[in-house]
Amino acid sequence: MWTAMRPYARQVAGLLTVGSLCGVLMNTAVVLPPILLGRAVDTVLAHDQGQADDDAVTRAVLLLVAGTLATELPRIGKRYWLGVARNRIQANVRADAFAGVLAWPAERLHRTPVGEVMARIVGDVAVLGRGVGEVIVETWDTLLFSLALAVAMLLYDPTLGLLALAPVPVALALAQAVGARVADRTLRARQASAAVTSFAQEGLTGLRVLKASGRGAAHAARLRRLADTQADAELAAARLQAGLAPVYTVLVTAGVLAIVWLGGHRVVSGALSIGDLVALLALFGRFTGRAFRIPQMANRVQAAAAAYGRLAPLLAMPPALEPEPPRAGWRADRIAGLPDGPERPLVLPARPAAPTAVWLRDVTFTYPGAGEPALRRVTLDVPPGAVLAVTGPVGSGKSALARLVAGLYQPDSGEVRVDGADPHRWQSGDRAVLGYLPQGHPVFSGTVAENVLLCNRSQGQADDDRLRTAVTVAALDRDVALMPEGLHTAVGELGVQVSGGQRQRIALARGLAAPAVPPRLLVLDDPFSGLDVETEARVVAALCDAVGRGAAPERRATVLLFSTRLASFPRADRIAVLDHGGIIETGDHAELLAAGGVYARIFRAQRDLARRPQEPGLPTATGPAVPGAAR
Repeated sequence: MWTAMRPYARQVAGLLTVGSLCGVLMNTAVVLPPILLGRAVDTVLAHDQGQADDDAVTRAVLLLVAGTLATELPRIGKRYWLGVARNRIQANVRADAFAGVLAWPAERLHRTPVGEVMARIVGDVAVLGRGVGEVIVETWDTLLFSLALAVAMLLYDPTLGLLALAPVPVALALAQAVGARVADRTLRARQASAAVTSFAQEGLTGLRVLKASGRGAAHAARLRRLADTQADAELAAARLQAGLAPVYTVLVTAGVLAIVWLGGHRVVSGALSIGDLVALLALFGRFTGRAFRIPQMANRVQAAAAAYGRLAPLLAMPPALEPEPPRAGWRADRIAGLPDGPERPLVLPARPAAPTAVWLRDVTFTYPGAGEPALRRVTLDVPPGAVLAVTGPVGSGKSALARLVAGLYQPDSGEVRVDGADPHRWQSGDRAVLGYLPQGHPVFSGTVAENVLLCNRSQGQADDDRLRTAVTVAALDRDVALMPEGLHTAVGELGVQVSGGQRQRIALARGLAAPAVPPRLLVLDDPFSGLDVETEARVVAALCDAVGRGAAPERRATVLLFSTRLASFPRADRIAVLDHGGIIETGDHAELLAAGGVYARIFRAQRDLARRPQEPGLPTATGPAVPGAAR
């Protein structure tokens, strides 16, 4: 764990240096107040016996005040600088954990619950942060503090010092012995917390469904059982650590008996002055006020190691220090790897003035954990600039094909190529060619503009142009004009403040505008399900004008359209029909109608339904394909 945490320590090297220097000064000077207190007591006693004057008493008191200030002033700097360093390390770890999850392949995301990831990024980072804090703060506040006091006691009287400190190794041995149990209970508590977070996240996402179906109470009961399990795990960990604390305290304070008993005899015999005994008691009192934290520190570091074990699979490589701005390690407000100040303009990749070519060869694909393949031996060729429309019944493999072309998944066998490259191996910069609209049309809790661009508007006029064009093509311009703050209107969490059709068109606009350059490939999965026929026609016409054959060469794109709604399919260059993961028909619109197969039956059924006068109980023309029409 500590090897992995070194880069994070280097990111805050300046803060750690200043804070550590303050800690060294504070905890070296910590012996001064007890020693000077003992001397002040001896001076006052000497004054009572006529052996010291008033000036000597004044000097002793002033030295005691100066010794106290020498301890307390560095304490302020130590607490600030090391506290900031600890919080910065925690923030950097959390940022890298999130970056690591963003870099996961889709197969791993498919297998990992969102709540589990949330629990690790939030809760486990907090536990790790406490362990790191124990090291960078308690190294001075406990270890050096206790060492300085112990050395001072031994210098005063080696025999008394050794007897007083004898129980401390026993406490440390106990901490080591129970370390595995502390780590195990911490791990169980973190796992229980992850289960609660995951289940709660799912419930909140589907809250309207649970409420409408009357299953809210049942879901709450299951959540309560998980929360009880978490409480038991958390209490087990807390009981262990709380039970150990008084044991540690008793062990490290037991040595006071030796100081009082043997020290008292030495004062009576004249071998030790009253001031020396007072100083020894003060030193030991300060020692016992902190030394019990040494074994506790060991236990918290063991708990942090358990949390790190859950975090390690998430963490991305920490950003290099070379690109960091000057004095970044000294700043309290710096997150490593983020732009310093306003976001810098993106370095745009060179975009060939041509759309992409896409082809698949004998592709078979199975979702992680699924029993049957979603795609079976699929072969397709999509020439540059073509529009391929893909349809088929629910579960036929449309979304699986879209995700393979977008590079989100890797096929079990066969090849997927976009301009000859495997999209699954694309880096972030390579994805500038792709505009992607996923099924479900997710939006984020920002404004319309933030959702469409997916970044701060760092390119000025270029961002504005992309934003306006995308909003117009997605037929969202009229809706935006009616929104209270236009493009800066917040859509709410998961888009709750806009309609389903608006969410869908915001997601479509994002596919057009989020890439840094006009995309050369558009993969649109179910783009029209929430739109009426008139809006769908507007979107299709605008899309063809924007990226189709009539568009400027630098804006043309290859389009893969996946839908059960076929009204726009006559404008496609080629159509493919999927069923049970395989292609059962291909051709253009006229060829497939003439063939009279599955496509022809679905298209005619939807056309007839759109022409039929609406009656109560009948589905509208904006609904899905007629159930069973593909059969």
